[in-house]
Amino acid sequence: MASNQAAWLLKANTPLGVGEAPMPTAGPNELVVRNAAIAINPLDCHMQQAGVFVQQFPAIFGCDVAGEVHEVGTEAHRRFKKGDRIIG
Repeated sequence: MASNQAAWLLKANTPLGVGEAPMPTAGPNELVVRNAAIAINPLDCHMQQAGVFVQQFPAIFGCDVAGEVHEVGTEAHRRFKKGDRIIG
């Protein structure tokens, strides 16, 4: 079974902590991506410092990714397959 780690934000204006996280599953129109690279952008900084757009804590956030498709949702298989290299 694959393991999963994430950068957790426990509350606004605190450092991120890396730790175990539940393995996500793909919804019908979603992908689960095995990350090879991530990026921190200005919005991530606002989320960490002020809690902007965070709906509940603890939170895992991040929107920029490059990696490989790990799981494909039932409706996403027309365009993607497991093992595809992607960026987003």
